[in-house]
Amino acid sequence: MSPRYGGGLLHLAAALDQPGAHDAESCVELARLAEHGGLDFVTLDDSFTRPGPDALGMLCRVAPATRRIGLVPTVTTAHPEPFREQGAVATLDRVSRGRAGWRIDLSGIEGEARMPRRRRASGERSPERGAPPSAGSPGREAGEATGPAAGPETARGYGEMPDAATGRLPGRDRPHRVGPTGGAFPARGPAAVPRPPQGRPVRVVDATDEHACTVAARYADVALVRATTPVEAAGVRDRLLERAGSFGRGPGSLRVLVSLLVDLGDGERAARPGHGGGGPRPTGRGPLYRGGPVDLAELVAAWHADGVTDGFHLVPVEPRRDLERLVNGTVALLQHRGLFRTFYPGSTLREHLGLPRPVDQYAVSGATLPSRARPARESRPQRKGTDFMTTDAPDAPDAWKQWHEKRVETVSAPYGPLALTATHWIEDHPEGRLPDIPGNWVADKEGVVLTATDADGLTVAGRSFSGETRLAADTGPEAGARVALGAKRLVVLVREGVWGVRVYDPESAARRAFRGIEADSYDPRWSVPGRFTPYDGTRTVRLGNADGRERGFELAGELAFSLAGRERTLKVARQRDGSLWAVFADATSGDTSFRFRFLFPPAPDAEGRTTVDFNRAQLPPCAFADHFLCPFPAPGNTLDVPVEAGERHLSALSTAEPV
Repeated sequence: MSPRYGGGLLHLAAALDQPGAHDAESCVELARLAEHGGLDFVTLDDSFTRPGPDALGMLCRVAPATRRIGLVPTVTTAHPEPFREQGAVATLDRVSRGRAGWRIDLSGIEGEARMPRRRRASGERSPERGAPPSAGSPGREAGEATGPAAGPETARGYGEMPDAATGRLPGRDRPHRVGPTGGAFPARGPAAVPRPPQGRPVRVVDATDEHACTVAARYADVALVRATTPVEAAGVRDRLLERAGSFGRGPGSLRVLVSLLVDLGDGERAARPGHGGGGPRPTGRGPLYRGGPVDLAELVAAWHADGVTDGFHLVPVEPRRDLERLVNGTVALLQHRGLFRTFYPGSTLREHLGLPRPVDQYAVSGATLPSRARPARESRPQRKGTDFMTTDAPDAPDAWKQWHEKRVETVSAPYGPLALTATHWIEDHPEGRLPDIPGNWVADKEGVVLTATDADGLTVAGRSFSGETRLAADTGPEAGARVALGAKRLVVLVREGVWGVRVYDPESAARRAFRGIEADSYDPRWSVPGRFTPYDGTRTVRLGNADGRERGFELAGELAFSLAGRERTLKVARQRDGSLWAVFADATSGDTSFRFRFLFPPAPDAEGRTTVDFNRAQLPPCAFADHFLCPFPAPGNTLDVPVEAGERHLSALSTAEPV
């Protein structure tokens, strides 16, 4: 799983802008470097009022050369009309298989609006602080052209409408109808491109002034802000989220990133006065950090731990030099500390950012509708139960294949679940000697005290160790555990106040025997809409675990959905990024499937809507090694239908010792 810190996931993005460089090859090279570091997305600037590459066209060239990183061009909304740009960005989303966004930069919109055949931006600013952008303003039209962010107040977005002659919903690879209501360019009819794989590309807005802040609060998925101190960053973030709430948006629907110029120089050095942990320095181009990668990592970690930002959008002063030092220095250090992801757990930009897939308010479940399409909003039939959306995407089978490939890659990694060979609870060994592990291990309320000699062969933080040291629980990737014995990693953990040590061995028998995961191919019938209803507060239940012990498990609410013609519910936990976690069994459990499985539905929207996709049901860690603690399903979480989807078992040869 991706590491979490502070109030949620840390998000990092970088700019690819290279003054004077217009070739796609250099852009591809930098994007691949950023992808190597696991960054959420990269941006590329563009403008009609200054020379430079066509950002959208350039990133369409980058898309097939990359696999996971998000691609966010700046697309002007002043000329041509935003409705046309909607189709262009949707095309990038399809080319990249769901990794596209578009950056709506409103700072120069008045000048660009004077381009030929384009109206002035006279209605651009709102008369009141926090008021919605006026009808016909470029900011509002840009938001409406990409579909609503928080509810049914604007446009038809990318939703599908039934064919007037047959009443059937069109295929997702066929044109669908749109109807933005902006005052300067009302347009209705079939869209020129199919629905984007993400449902809607991610919208990024530079919230640098009052008007842009309002646009970001109402329409953006990601807001870029400027701040030179944590206090300033916290104030801007709080104002944005408060204003977003006034538009009916949920707290998890907007990510706020601090935009920061970075000058990492030619070598490691301390941050210049006024930089580092104390914050960047204001300049005419925005806040600037000038120092080394290590101090930049300290700044990023400190601000995020304080909860003042969801992450950073970093703009290298010298792109090639600074991006390389950013990825190989700053990001590597954050990964080593367990503060930033080491792999992409999802395949789309929305998944990287932990954003829910947008729900089209006009889509309904079922294959047919009355022969006449609904002409007006008031005549829409009322939704019943959880049948309020269609959940299959045009590239869903391909996205599932990528997900499955990544799962196989993750579990078979050198320090993945298959490498776990033991979990030792220190309280079971009061003398301090753990089986097959050198050194003396003693636990108290504060952590674990390790005593060792040179002859024990242990290393701590990469150096040979002798003496005594105190260890806290490891929170990052297993590969980055502080204590090692040769290639083995000794991971310190704590559960309900009980301390233990896990042993990860890349040469484990299970890892050498692994031949894959048996999983059913993608079937859209197993992807259904769901609705999450939270409890008044978390409810802790005692559940049996795979190691034979009973532990507390915090439940956050219930997830309702329809399956096999009946309404069903699962009790679920909620993770720090807002996504849900269900431990469930079904009629195949213990027979054609493992005895129970995990499911991680995306974070629900403000109305509790999410997608329950059993195609992504996962084997729990204890299916790969007996030494995990996996909780068993909560009472009521055993479905009486066979869920013939998702991961089922390890491949047959995986359970045999290799010859």
